[in-house]
Amino acid sequence: MAGFQILLVEDNAMHSKLASFLLEEAGHSVQIAENAEKALQVLRSFHPALILMDLELPGKDGVELTRELRLNPMHVTTPIIALTAYTDRSDLARAHQAGCDGHISKPIDTGAFARQVRNCFRGSPGGDTDVRSDSGNVLAEIRNNFVAEGLEQCGTILKELKSNPGCVTASVHRVLHRWAGLGETLGFPDISLQARRVEALITPTSPAYDEVTKGVQTAQRSFCAAARNELKLPRELIRGLLDVRIGLVNFTEEEANRIRNVANRAHVRIVIERVNGGAIENQAGYGALIINECGLSAEAAQARPRWSIPALLIGSRASLESLCGLPSRANDFVIAPWEAEEILMRVYRLIGKTTPAPPTGDALHMQKRRSRVLVADDDPDLASLVGEALRQFGMDCDVAPSGQEALDSVRRHAPDAIILDVNMLDLNGFEVLKKLRHNLATKAIPVLLLTARTQESDIARGFGSGADDYVIKPFHPPDLAKRVEKAISASRKPRLY
Repeated sequence: MAGFQILLVEDNAMHSKLASFLLEEAGHSVQIAENAEKALQVLRSFHPALILMDLELPGKDGVELTRELRLNPMHVTTPIIALTAYTDRSDLARAHQAGCDGHISKPIDTGAFARQVRNCFRGSPGGDTDVRSDSGNVLAEIRNNFVAEGLEQCGTILKELKSNPGCVTASVHRVLHRWAGLGETLGFPDISLQARRVEALITPTSPAYDEVTKGVQTAQRSFCAAARNELKLPRELIRGLLDVRIGLVNFTEEEANRIRNVANRAHVRIVIERVNGGAIENQAGYGALIINECGLSAEAAQARPRWSIPALLIGSRASLESLCGLPSRANDFVIAPWEAEEILMRVYRLIGKTTPAPPTGDALHMQKRRSRVLVADDDPDLASLVGEALRQFGMDCDVAPSGQEALDSVRRHAPDAIILDVNMLDLNGFEVLKKLRHNLATKAIPVLLLTARTQESDIARGFGSGADDYVIKPFHPPDLAKRVEKAISASRKPRLY
């Protein structure tokens, strides 16, 4: 299909960079306008075949702009698709009444976005043709921002290396360190691995310019692949799920396809079937079950059968208490909204040798008490990611963007636990931890250090400074939340000395 001219009206720079990259990769020509006034100015000389319209714009919003364009004879028939995070039916109805022909959900699903736009040219998109992304939650938003920023940062670093080949600045070090620590956590292991390789090439005396440049170019290709959503799940997972047959209970076909699509993109050979939950015991050959309990009442959840097959349950926070009666040998749970990648990871762990234990009575008691955790990290994306994981486990979360602000926050209101990033610009995590442990009021607060440093000396230094746990980036957010929960539970048990 030949490319089309497209106008993207979007005020968020990261969203527009990612969307324009995907559209240009698909052969389209894209113009970007960050507000309604700029869009009207662009349209004086640019005649798009399609307009992608963010509804939430500064000043005149996307609905008003759409209504204005529909009064112009030049744009009466131009397809206008709302690109929006709004999911309320009344908001979408308002957009359609203004003249939008359809809508695409944000955060965009990078693997489906080009196809969604292409479908707009094949006929009337309509209001019900929205192809939902794998996740409408914080994780998908952070992933998209990480990829869009990475694409931009690769270009900036390459220009910097070319103009000054004998010097690698501190800002480049910081960007590489962020890629290494956050990439695999967000599902991009190739980016983390490549960032570590480039870091190893940079020596204080003579950085290998040619090799560093080639390394950043390789990282750039990995970011391009991530933008196209070419998933790279761990090899162990791909091998471990080889030809496994999984039954989906209480899933719609659309939900089942979300999991199938992620498996297909990551080349995971797996058989996924929707099955009748009542007859599952009579069906042989399933390696695991995934049971969607989101629509069930508390009474129905309590009356669930005892599956003999390893079972992953999806539910809400309210359903956590009913899980305490499940046998620990082969059950796990995910709190909605769920990620297709996380579902595959949990199933892999279920059918492997290590089986996650269900929440204990202590953990459930803590859920009710709403433990409060302070996250001290100067990376806003990572802080948001950790905060969302903690909230899904029933914990409240505060964020401090620097070491000093973390100390000030603890002084005002002592949290139940602290997650402390080692690499912060002012006071590093070791310094903050030392100050906490030297203060009688804060010395007993559980502290988990979060860092990309893997040297034994750093780990020893962390525990020597009084850390209760040491989590190395990349990490799995739900696992981090469980470790926080465990540390809080241990701190509340009475000491015998």
